[in-house]
Amino acid sequence: MKIISFLLLLSPTLALASVPIKNTSIPGGIAVIDFETNHSNPKGYYSNVPLYLQRVKNQHWQALVGIPLLTKPGKKEITIKDFSSRNFEFEVRDYSYTEQHITLKGKKKKYVNPNAAHMGRIKKERPLLSDARKVFSDAALSFGLFDRPVDGVTTSPFGLKRFYNGEARRPHTGLDFAGDVGTPIKAPADGKIILTGDFFFNGNGVFIDHGQGLVSVYIHMNKRLVEPGQLVKQGDIIGTIGQTGRTTGPHLHWVVYLNQTAVNPNLLLGNE
Repeated sequence: MKIISFLLLLSPTLALASVPIKNTSIPGGIAVIDFETNHSNPKGYYSNVPLYLQRVKNQHWQALVGIPLLTKPGKKEITIKDFSSRNFEFEVRDYSYTEQHITLKGKKKKYVNPNAAHMGRIKKERPLLSDARKVFSDAALSFGLFDRPVDGVTTSPFGLKRFYNGEARRPHTGLDFAGDVGTPIKAPADGKIILTGDFFFNGNGVFIDHGQGLVSVYIHMNKRLVEPGQLVKQGDIIGTIGQTGRTTGPHLHWVVYLNQTAVNPNLLLGNE
């Protein structure tokens, strides 16, 4: 399991409307904040974390802000640094997600209350997974909206408040797609593989960097067909659907991170 952070040897110009999405300022959503500047390479920050910036036209720019699922409603603030430092406010609206209760039986019960050996493995894996979510490449690697990684039906939507064997766990931070074991999984956009491995909760997983803090993740895979450092194009096969890790059956769990925050992947598909 190896993680690679990199800096593209490109001009410092950022993306030109590379992710044309609508403003969805709710927990788990993406706030789109417009600003004007004639600086060629502005920087943006939310809670000191760098943001994805894109130029729409001429001096019109946008900052895309991933909003954590547990964010409380109210006014928030980002900082844009160009020739000076300026603050821009946006408001997070309240939104309630539904609950889901899951029962794990037999060998899968270990994922509810891991033993000491399992906890040791989890602690070793935690920094690897955390570092992958924090990767920030200065230039965008993909342009345009994402494609679906698989064609299966969505079985679990984003944001569900999850309970395993009656015990509350973290909200569902991605989308689950149904599929048979061995079903191909496609890269939804261009990017670079930054982490692959077999993890306790996630099972077989792949992380793709799409640039400027936009990272997509694919877990519970049967097979991984890519390696860290590999460049992929939209539509390339990166692995197959499986049921490894904490899962009750074969499916793909797809997560998208923006400024280190899990956001609803549907917002990048243009169908939400």
